[in-house]
Amino acid sequence: MMAMLNIADKIIMTGLGLRVRSFLLFIGFQTLITFVIIALLDPYTSIPSELWIRGVAVGVMWGIGSPVILWSLSREEVSRITPISQSHPMLAVIFAVIFLGETLSVLESIAAVLAIGGVFLAALNFSGTGGRITISRTVGILLVAVAIVAVAQTLLKTVTDDLSFWQALGLRSAGMAIVLIPMNFRRDIASELIRFSRGRREFSALAVDVGIATVAMSLITYAIANGPLSLTSAIVGTTPLIVFFMSVFLSWKTPLPLEETLTFGVVTQKLTAAALVVSGLVIIALV
Repeated sequence: MMAMLNIADKIIMTGLGLRVRSFLLFIGFQTLITFVIIALLDPYTSIPSELWIRGVAVGVMWGIGSPVILWSLSREEVSRITPISQSHPMLAVIFAVIFLGETLSVLESIAAVLAIGGVFLAALNFSGTGGRITISRTVGILLVAVAIVAVAQTLLKTVTDDLSFWQALGLRSAGMAIVLIPMNFRRDIASELIRFSRGRREFSALAVDVGIATVAMSLITYAIANGPLSLTSAIVGTTPLIVFFMSVFLSWKTPLPLEETLTFGVVTQKLTAAALVVSGLVIIALV
């Protein structure tokens, strides 16, 4: 689901031409509506203020990281950015060990190293000036945002220990709305979003994106609430591999505007990175 969401986001921004800030405003209203619906169906009665703060803080941190992730997707290839943007599950594994007392065996530690190594391999640019290996400014900024999202995912586990997963999802959505709506609510941005939504194809793309995003985040929140964060994060970390195959196939066989580079060297680099990630995840799943 997260792989489909990343590709849908890329198509909406680069293929259909919706600016990043307009898309973020759309997400802000989407998350606000999610919070309102959950609050009506599962009211937040007798919840300590400390839980409110923690739950909303999760969303605020996600709201800070999300704009950078979408901005990165709009500027780079989705198969190169996704291993970085989706590396927060692997960082969350480390944070779970450090902050939540979860433990990793030697094999699981090796698995995490393999997966994270694959993530960073995908981010490297081997065609720099003079043959230098570089990391673009976009990727550097993205790494900071990913660390923030990883902290948010770790904090989410502490929230789901005390609330139902629906309530945790609602507070997370409220926090994102608090950041995204004020940040992007300007007349020109709102006008662009309204004009974009009037097109049948564009409206359909947004509707599909909303559905995928809602289902994906609900499933992830439920998994975090009912299982160890390290295992859940590892499973979510399969997203880069799925994105790699989907993006290569769609760029090769369809006219979708994903702007993927399909040279032998670049495809080999991305495939190797994806293989490292999968190897790590298989080890975690088997031990």
